Amino acid sequence: MKQIIQKNFNGIDNLEIVETTNIKKSPFSAIIKTKYISILPWDWMGEEGRLQGIHPVQLPTTIGYSFSGIVQEVGSLRNQKLVGQAVFGANPGGTASEVINSQIPPIIFPVPKGVSLPQAATIIGGADTAWHAINDILHVSTNDHVLIIGASGGVGEYLVQLAKLQHATITGMASKESQKFVQKLGIDEFIAYDENLHVSLKTLGNITKIIDAVGDGEILTEVLQRLNDVEVPSLSQTSFTAPKINQHFQFSNGRIALKNYSYLASLIENGELTAYVHRIFSFEEVVKAQKMTKMGHSQGRSLLSFNED
Repeated sequence: MKQIIQKNFNGIDNLEIVETTNIKKSPFSAIIKTKYISILPWDWMGEEGRLQGIHPVQLPTTIGYSFSGIVQEVGSLRNQKLVGQAVFGANPGGTASEVINSQIPPIIFPVPKGVSLPQAATIIGGADTAWHAINDILHVSTNDHVLIIGASGGVGEYLVQLAKLQHATITGMASKESQKFVQKLGIDEFIAYDENLHVSLKTLGNITKIIDAVGDGEILTEVLQRLNDVEVPSLSQTSFTAPKINQHFQFSNGRIALKNYSYLASLIENGELTAYVHRIFSFEEVVKAQKMTKMGHSQGRSLLSFNED
């Protein structure tokens, strides 16, 4: 069984693919054949040691947090009906492995028939993060004009769609090359952060709420200099000093109610949300995949694949 292991905090280039022994099943186990895992900013931030203050890890560790796959077998204290089911979920012990041993807490959910395994892999670390920001932190409503910085990525795609479900007005900020994609998501106005941003911000409307899904302090500062009293939840940077005293920054890494994971999956199944997959890499390409995702302008979520048929 192969896994992607982090042995130090020297960054992406130091990841290793190693062969490990078979997983030992416990009474609480659900043994899952991994199909896809999301490539998340959380991954490379952790690999650089930038999260030790809020999420310390002991090395070596298996990278990855979310996944989708097929349950192969279960322990005596797990529901035997899980065997053979397509599931998505999270595993605190890492997911970048050909086989995952999901134990306690059992964070796995059934994949609806109308949702593919790649789509399901985008929910945790994507749709759930967006749900938390839109519904739990900012309580976005029809009266809001929301500025989403980073509207095209694996979280941004869901931020736009969930805000639209609340009938808010949305200004989406992304790279110029992602403009058509972001407009397809349903934004009302578009700003390119890599083309005459200073000029574009002069026409910025009456923004009531901001969500930062990029983590670029210079862009966020330039935006906030145009605004006054506003909350600034960031999904991508852990610390930031707002340029004005009445602007309140917070790093958002909260969780949503467990029932909402299945609800999000149902929204994808019935077409109220669309899960966009930007690119799928084989897990052997993890270094290339993380670098391209970190430096590029994604349109949706990129994934690593395992156990390709």
